[in-house]
Amino acid sequence: MFKWSESRTEAISDGIFAVVLTIMVLDIKPPVNDSWAEISLLLRNLLIYLISFGIVSQYWVIHQELFSHVKQPSIKLLITNLYYLGMVCLVPFVTSWISDSDFSRDASIAFALVMLAVDLTQVILFREVISLNLSTGHQLDKHDREEFRLAKVMLGISIGYLAVAYWLPQFLLVFIALGLLMRTITTTIGRISTRLF
Repeated sequence: MFKWSESRTEAISDGIFAVVLTIMVLDIKPPVNDSWAEISLLLRNLLIYLISFGIVSQYWVIHQELFSHVKQPSIKLLITNLYYLGMVCLVPFVTSWISDSDFSRDASIAFALVMLAVDLTQVILFREVISLNLSTGHQLDKHDREEFRLAKVMLGISIGYLAVAYWLPQFLLVFIALGLLMRTITTTIGRISTRLF
């Protein structure tokens, strides 16, 4: 019987993440002249890119860690993973839109909806990996439970991004950057406490 390869799943996932991270930088155009307006536009676009890069990078790190527990992926896991990757692929589109529209409400809401979709499919992906591992006798350790809890927290926070996108669209990426920072700090503290206790 044909068996799905974990290495091929990781390869397609890594390839998609690499393309997504690369495509976003292509939207940054060099300044036409040395005017302050051109330089400030470049700096704004670089900041938008760096925040989006950080978001996608965080998703990649979580994905790598999650799939390190998978030895034999199921077809359901593969399909869920492809939906997850499909949502991640939308990040360059909404990054470009939010940049080109100067943080319009519609673009900000679209960005927040993509974040919500990625976070939702990430939680579903977590559940599928957990279910698959439990069916093969692999028990969740404290770190695994903490990562799953944080994925659910990020899903809740991404719902809050919709409110920010509607009422304060120009500050959406600031809130997302703070959420990214909070996730990074929480994960780091969780890993340190897991090692100590």
